[in-house]
Amino acid sequence: MAEVLGWGGPALTIGWYFISGILIKLFSPAFGKLTAIMQKIEGEYRSKHSDLLNHSEEIAFYNGAEWEKRHINDKFTELTNHMKYLLYKRFLMGIFDSMLVKYGAVMVGYTVVGLPVFGPGREQYLKEVKNDPTKITKDYVRNSSLLINLAKAIGRIVVSYKDMQNLAGYTTLIHEMDEVLDDLRNGTYVRTQVVEKEINNDSE
Repeated sequence: MAEVLGWGGPALTIGWYFISGILIKLFSPAFGKLTAIMQKIEGEYRSKHSDLLNHSEEIAFYNGAEWEKRHINDKFTELTNHMKYLLYKRFLMGIFDSMLVKYGAVMVGYTVVGLPVFGPGREQYLKEVKNDPTKITKDYVRNSSLLINLAKAIGRIVVSYKDMQNLAGYTTLIHEMDEVLDDLRNGTYVRTQVVEKEINNDSE
């Protein structure tokens, strides 16, 4: 491409994706944090079901079925609302990504491919190919193929931020669990509920 278009063509394409990456970073929600919150709520929801199974006899004895049902349904509603919010954000960012990375890149691509014939160096280029339509078409097809491959490669890198953010959300929970396990091994784990209860008793 640089032989026919000069370094301005590839530089313009890479520059567009660089600008797109900055805009995506500015407007993209914290998908990693949202994913971590969703995993946390899912864990709490599963925990409530496990508690219901483990303590079903006590719940039935104290007539706590309605209380348990209400809390489990509240947690389920919280989970579904958060998932809807996360999917809505992903839907909006998908549209934004497509406008920048896909359709915007197509416009930039056609501009770059047309530089030899319509750009500032058109006279020199047309003189080299002697205004031969077959050579112009050959260069156009070759540059289009190279530009498509370049656009796909860079576009995949730019859009991969979603996967990286989701991975960061999962690894955050694993890191927190690893810290708790280290505290247990070292004997430095603090039982917050017991501490809070002791503080309340002292204050009374």
